[in-house]
Amino acid sequence: MGTYGYISIIAMVCYAFMLLMFLAAKRNKIVNSFLVVLTGLLLWTGGSAFMRAQLWPQYEFWYQVSLFGILLLPYAYYRFILAFGGVREGMVGKLYLAVILTCLVANIWNGFFLACPELVEKNGTPTFVYDIKPTILVLFFLVGAFLLHLFVILVHICKANPNMKAQYDPVMIGVVVLFAGNVLISLPLLSGFPIDVLSGVVNVFLLFYALTRRRLFQLQMLASSSLCYGVGFLFSVIVFFNVVPYLQKMLHLQMDTNMTIYALVFAVAFLVIYALFTFLWKLLVRNVFVKEEIHQAEKIKEFSSAISKTLDLQKILNETIHVLKELMDVGNIYICMQDAPGQPYRGFASDQPLNDLAFSLEEENPMIQWLSVHEEPLIYREFRYTVEYKSMWESEKHQLDKKRIRYCAGLKDGDCLAGVLLITSPSSKKGLVYDEAQLIASVTSVASIAIKNARMYEKACIEARTDEMTGLLNRKYFYEVLNEEFEKNKDSSLALAIINVDDFKLYNQLYGIKEGDVCLQHIAAIIRSSVGDSGYIARHGGKEFAVLLPKYDLFSARNLVESIAKQIFVMNNRRTDMKLKAVTVSAGISAAPYAARTVKELMENVDLAVYHVKHSGKNGIQVFDTMFRNTNQQGYTKDRAHIYREYETTIYALTAAIDAKDHYTFSHSNNVLYYATALAAALGMNEDMIEIIRQAALLHDVGKIGIPEYILNKPGRLTDEEYEVIKGHVEASIDIIRHLPSLDYVIPAVIGHHERYDGKGYPRRIAGEDIPLTARILCVADSFDAMTSRRCYKKAFPLEVAREKLLLDAGKQFDPDLVYKFVECLDNGTITLVESEELQ
Repeated sequence: MGTYGYISIIAMVCYAFMLLMFLAAKRNKIVNSFLVVLTGLLLWTGGSAFMRAQLWPQYEFWYQVSLFGILLLPYAYYRFILAFGGVREGMVGKLYLAVILTCLVANIWNGFFLACPELVEKNGTPTFVYDIKPTILVLFFLVGAFLLHLFVILVHICKANPNMKAQYDPVMIGVVVLFAGNVLISLPLLSGFPIDVLSGVVNVFLLFYALTRRRLFQLQMLASSSLCYGVGFLFSVIVFFNVVPYLQKMLHLQMDTNMTIYALVFAVAFLVIYALFTFLWKLLVRNVFVKEEIHQAEKIKEFSSAISKTLDLQKILNETIHVLKELMDVGNIYICMQDAPGQPYRGFASDQPLNDLAFSLEEENPMIQWLSVHEEPLIYREFRYTVEYKSMWESEKHQLDKKRIRYCAGLKDGDCLAGVLLITSPSSKKGLVYDEAQLIASVTSVASIAIKNARMYEKACIEARTDEMTGLLNRKYFYEVLNEEFEKNKDSSLALAIINVDDFKLYNQLYGIKEGDVCLQHIAAIIRSSVGDSGYIARHGGKEFAVLLPKYDLFSARNLVESIAKQIFVMNNRRTDMKLKAVTVSAGISAAPYAARTVKELMENVDLAVYHVKHSGKNGIQVFDTMFRNTNQQGYTKDRAHIYREYETTIYALTAAIDAKDHYTFSHSNNVLYYATALAAALGMNEDMIEIIRQAALLHDVGKIGIPEYILNKPGRLTDEEYEVIKGHVEASIDIIRHLPSLDYVIPAVIGHHERYDGKGYPRRIAGEDIPLTARILCVADSFDAMTSRRCYKKAFPLEVAREKLLLDAGKQFDPDLVYKFVECLDNGTITLVESEELQ
């Protein structure tokens, strides 16, 4: 076969091996273009070898195949270099391919450019003689111009990103070797030696090396069983056919006479060679090519196992730093984390305890934006030549350049970028190693899953121990903290304060539940900002907050609570969208060990102090100590029924005050009492509800005490300003009633007696069933008495007229069911008209 034939076969085996590796590679444009290069080399080398061997169908066919492979190579390299640099293929390459194919067809037809060589014998050796025509210069010019265009593109790519030059070095060396091999074949010294084929083999291995640097081929795939068996088979075939003649001579075997023995011997020989080459290939690959990769894979597996067993975020980050330091030759490693969306990424962990973590990266930083979109790590040296880098602030560039950043990688929490990994170079001269980028990607992908799980666990823990609306600790978790802090502070002071919002039910009734929630959130924010890191804050009840203050004495705790109470009182003054009443609080304070020996006693003492403030007029702060307990314990055990009897006299005192100012209002309240309680009884309501309606009827206009008499007794039509003053009597009534804690149950009826069923009333403009039933009853009774009573600005309507007006406004101003029942009672005499008194 000769040296040329053997080397050609070896070259084709190498190319076949590369094709096997191609099947194990990641599919992308670069790898696909590498396949085109392999195809050109296979066509060229295989065509040349088969032509010299004069294999079937004939040498002329293999010549044309070889020529096509040679002319295809420039286009293959064009695609490869463009894909390698991330540049899109233009029309020039497609035009070259079309022209080349046209030239090849023309050459096959009549040998216009380079005719098929003539086979002659020289000294008994077949030799190919070429007839070189001037037309071959067309092909040289075409290929040369195309290669020059490719060189210009390459220069532009390296100018735009100088770091690409190092990546292109193996590619360009391979092209030079290939070109040199084809030039040197014309030298007499190398006549008969296949230097051109050998240069092709060197070239393809250099290309393969360039791809492995970019991690487009995984060297670990070389050790896969299928590839080992394939490589072993290819080499075994080559060696076997070269060993067969020697075996025949040694054993004196002839195929015709010793057929059985011949087949057995050669089968055994092939199996031995095949097993030997397969074993040697595995040994070579494992100890030379993939030893480091296997070590890295084992470390990453250990890392994955370690972080999968913990939900501690700090431990996960420490393990991530540790495995990277162990596997890579790098400088410092920093991890920046984001507390919440929109906030900057702050230094959170580092490989050295003394490293400066007082830096941050804003969410709008172009590098952060790049990492949030891409999965792979960012090579900072290459990033410096991108548009994103150029759009960064100079201060941001200086901060990263100062730390000699080498790689940046994102730590993802789902689709969100939870953190950023920054890796610095041990020295400014260290070159890029693309294996490191892939290694970082593997580590960060595992770490990201662990971070996501840790954050989900942390979020679940926070949700389990915090109040959803205010973000403070919830009652259950607060008691755990209270017990822990009580044990920690046995030898020092532990202050506890309970802050209870006064008349919060009234606030909800005045402005609605949604506004009430906003109020609680504002109060929580005030307490949180006042306490800061000095203590713990919890939502202890619906309208109650607990503040635990380790190391605080009673005096310091009182000063803090006084500051909080003042801020709460004026917080609604800042509202510009609507005017709201001031909010007051009743607070109790106690401390251990001065006034409590146990957690239970501490809580009881604080509750007792709050109770004292509530029943002493609200809007105050009471500090509980031993003296307070001894002197006031008896007052807290008073019979509550006795308190209610005290307020019974207060009701009549208020109505008497109304009578002294405006006799009509006093008479009107008594009339409404009669109509409302009669309607309630007709509806079948129980005695408790009738009693509530009775007291509400007496107090529903108590707020008119504060309205000037000239407005109350004005004979003509009220102005808009005067009408607004009249409307204010509802909230004025509530402000008076709220100081009577035992009468707070009448507030719903009083606050809603001017609401309309269609939602056009005041003060809250609520409608239908949202208006309390007691208020709807008062509305009917109040309006009926107003219509049938004589006033300074109108005459009394006859009963029939008032009756018709009630029916006419049923479903508009009044609850229709209540109107129909009231009219029914009028008709059957259950309710009779109260005679209007003459005005004085």
